[in-house]
Amino acid sequence: MTLSVRQGNSRLTPMARFAFWRSGSSSRAFVLLVLLIAGTASAEGEQSKEVKVDNAQPAIKLENSVDSLAILQQSIATKREQLREINEVLKRKTDPTEKLEAEQKITRLSNEISSLQKSFEHIALGGINQSVLADQPEQKINWKDELEQISRPIVSTLKELTAKPRQMDALRRDIERYEKQLEEIDKALETLRLFRERGMPPEVSERIGRMISDWEIRKEDALRALEISRFKLEGLKVEGATWQTTAWEAVNGFILGRGLTLFLAIIVGVAIWLVLKWGLELYWRWLYRIRKDVGMTRAPLVIYAYRLFTAIVIVLAVLMVFYVRGDVLLITLALLALAGVALSLRQTLPRYAAELRLLLGIGPVREDERLVYDGVPFKVISLSVFSILRNPQLDGVLRLPLHSMSEFTSRHAGDEPWFPCQPGDYILMADGSYGKVLQQTIEMVEILVRDARVQVRTGDFLDQNIRNLSRDGFGVACTFGVDYQHQAICLDEIPSLLREAILTRFEQAELKGDIQDLVVEFKEAGASSLDYQIYMILKGRAAKAFFKAQRLIQQACVETCNREGWVIPFTQITVHSAQASGEAGSPDQGSAEAVVSHADGHVSSPQ
Repeated sequence: MTLSVRQGNSRLTPMARFAFWRSGSSSRAFVLLVLLIAGTASAEGEQSKEVKVDNAQPAIKLENSVDSLAILQQSIATKREQLREINEVLKRKTDPTEKLEAEQKITRLSNEISSLQKSFEHIALGGINQSVLADQPEQKINWKDELEQISRPIVSTLKELTAKPRQMDALRRDIERYEKQLEEIDKALETLRLFRERGMPPEVSERIGRMISDWEIRKEDALRALEISRFKLEGLKVEGATWQTTAWEAVNGFILGRGLTLFLAIIVGVAIWLVLKWGLELYWRWLYRIRKDVGMTRAPLVIYAYRLFTAIVIVLAVLMVFYVRGDVLLITLALLALAGVALSLRQTLPRYAAELRLLLGIGPVREDERLVYDGVPFKVISLSVFSILRNPQLDGVLRLPLHSMSEFTSRHAGDEPWFPCQPGDYILMADGSYGKVLQQTIEMVEILVRDARVQVRTGDFLDQNIRNLSRDGFGVACTFGVDYQHQAICLDEIPSLLREAILTRFEQAELKGDIQDLVVEFKEAGASSLDYQIYMILKGRAAKAFFKAQRLIQQACVETCNREGWVIPFTQITVHSAQASGEAGSPDQGSAEAVVSHADGHVSSPQ
């Protein structure tokens, strides 16, 4: 035991050795005990570190423990003897101030004895955690407390990451506080010694002596606490100096601990995903080999069910790995993540229900039906995560998310056209513009109008009253008149000759094969001419000659008149000169009235 004391004393700093030899036997034993415990427990709070020792170290630890127990027992006995003496002195005290001082000493000694007893039990029991042996009373569930317990592993992990800096900061503040205490204690002792050196009554001198003894004990306690704090701080600095070793230990601890847990969880999740994916492939092979009537509507539903089942199984497997490994922090983080997902599902569950109705074919939109999007008709090709819409006569494909399809309503397409024209068609728009369709997409329609390219939004294009000359064909109507002098042949000869001339003219223009019907009939006897109605229906392939057809008809009619000597009338104006009546004016005024006769039979006179 003496050897142990000497060995412990040899490791003290000069200031510590001074305080050690100044103190009494019980105080020296207590200093050695505290230093011994501080030296053996410098890694307090780091439960994950494992130290490898050789075969000789257990015997040394046991010998040190025996010496520590002996010192502790001696200190406890000394403190009890001091406590007994103070209690006896307290019984004889009558001064309230002295009683108060004695009670304070009793309280301090009792606390020290209790602390020494706990240390004795801790060393004797091998450092076991005695808190687990205490009976815990049953408590009612408090959600606030439960949430705090759930989040405690996260907070504990954060505390562990900052434990060492916080310990060093606390030790620095303790050292500063103890140094200030020692300064004040030295001032107090200096003042008390000055009073003792002067001649004073015996009672006062005795009281001053007791105060000096108490303050010297207090100084010894402050010195011990200061040296312990400095010792702990130096130990932490030495540990911090070897940051490479600390970093390697941290990395190694993570790899063998939480890193291994995460790796196992990833392996299990990937394995489950591969197995379920292989099972889905086998299902598809069996389904499409056995049942040939499986439509596209069932495929997205199966995929959704597979993804949901896979996610649930993987989550449960990962949680099971965390539970088996006993990593409370990872379990807590996983549960918090699942809680966040559950809260988000609460907001999006109605949308998922609407998407499920679409996939089951009981929603407002179905596959292979017709719906209108932005004024343009589309065919629903497929309903999936992204639905595919296509117009068979437009370039491009429209991809819409599944949740947006619930905003539309589809119907059976039937035989109605998907678009009024196609590239290369000649059209006649609502404003009378005549053009050729160059390109049409789901966004724009490009038209050639009078040698100029015009782009129109597809929706706006459909809003117009479009006539597709190339698809539907077209008709050309015009009126032609001859003079009244040919009245004798106006009902038989003239219509026949005009018809033959028109056909001949169109044959020369290589358009006779495009004529579906031609009508040349007497229309009416006009004011100055005998008028004929000419109406021709042409096929759509002749749409390119829309304006040319009118010119050809007029040319054929004029050519026939020239060949047959028929007169083509023109608008006539007849002026009548007459004397105005008395009511209209005097004869000498010589006023005249002009009467205009138009070819359409309308007669007008100037005002």
